[in-house]
Amino acid sequence: FLLAAAPLHFLRALAGSHRLNFGAMLAVAHTRRALQLQRQCITVVAAPALRRNFWNVSLPVLGGPGGAHVTKYHIVKPGKDGVEWDDFLIALPEREHLASFSKEVPLFIRYLKVVTDQESRPEAFTAFLERAKSGLVVESDVYVTTEELLALMWKNGYSESERNAVQFTFPSDYKFHYPELSVLFDLAEEDTYKFCMRTRMEASHIGELSWDQVKRKGFIRDHWLTFGVGLVIFKYFPFFNYYFGVKVFGTSMWCYTMWTGLNRFIAKTCRRNEYMAAQKTAQDVMEGEDSIVSSMRRFANDAKCVEDLKSFKGDTETKIASYRSALALKMKEDLAERALKQLQAIAAFEAGMGAAMQELVVREAASAFKEKFPGDKAMQDKAFTSAIKSLSGAQVTASDCPVASHFEAAFKSLQGVDLATSKADAKGSLAERVAFAQQA
Repeated sequence: FLLAAAPLHFLRALAGSHRLNFGAMLAVAHTRRALQLQRQCITVVAAPALRRNFWNVSLPVLGGPGGAHVTKYHIVKPGKDGVEWDDFLIALPEREHLASFSKEVPLFIRYLKVVTDQESRPEAFTAFLERAKSGLVVESDVYVTTEELLALMWKNGYSESERNAVQFTFPSDYKFHYPELSVLFDLAEEDTYKFCMRTRMEASHIGELSWDQVKRKGFIRDHWLTFGVGLVIFKYFPFFNYYFGVKVFGTSMWCYTMWTGLNRFIAKTCRRNEYMAAQKTAQDVMEGEDSIVSSMRRFANDAKCVEDLKSFKGDTETKIASYRSALALKMKEDLAERALKQLQAIAAFEAGMGAAMQELVVREAASAFKEKFPGDKAMQDKAFTSAIKSLSGAQVTASDCPVASHFEAAFKSLQGVDLATSKADAKGSLAERVAFAQQA
């Protein structure tokens, strides 16, 4: 009756009504050892996808570094170093026999923060956070699943919003280990441990046990004690001589002892090497696939190239005509630009030459006037008369001014004169002076 009612009492404890005495439940659970022989008569049938296969069929559990481990119930489990698999209901393991691991619980911590804030239990959250800061160390198979927890909450009257909070926060395959249940529902950790173990036992869960704790102790002593007793017994039977006792039976026992001691080490080494070789092969395959894809990308536009080649002649003729037209326009533009620059240079040169010629003519005319004025009496009288007329306020014309008259006569003397062939004389007329200055 206690065994059947234990889940209901635990749910009531979760709901806050009262707490189940798990010590009594565990004591009663050990009475099931009497039913162990009957339980062993039940044939354990594995799922087809997990049965061991000898015909080179890939199994999902072979994908890890530990390979596959076949339990004594002919069920395939992932091979792990230092782990032995067994049925919890048959083995009834103690707490120290269970394999443990470090669990990262960031999702649970965020959910626990909300729950403890609503229930005003900040010290519980702080203690759990400190415990799980470097990883929560728990026994790997002492848990209840999300579906089991939701069913328990429904049976014990939790509201739909509370169940939805768990259902929508945690994935369906999440495993609530006993320390998480203890801090979440404010229960004793020992009680939640016992309930989780009972739940797993009722499901005949095949879980992980620590190999160092459950392995047979003193197997070498037992093997050679068997050898000695067998040798003493067999020597009294006919046809069991020295050769059979020492060579056959002794060698067989030695081989069995070595295999018992080294089979796990050999299996671990072979599986590790096989896994590393598979990883290396997979890496090589992936690199080869990447190389093939990169090579295929070079020819991705081959079909488009064929279409482009069909229209290549027409496109080329059109572009050649356009190119010739553009080339002629470019040459015309360059020629016009060069001619413009040349004409601009000629214009600048002519402007410079005109300015220089004008300056030269003015300078030579002024030099001729300076030389002629001191010795020309008529020019001096004319200058005196012009000055008097200017002082009197009368208008002075160009013919009255000796300077203007001289420059005008000098400039007129240059008309129609070829300075390149004219006689050069530094003291002569204006044309001769200019010719002398140019030829010099």
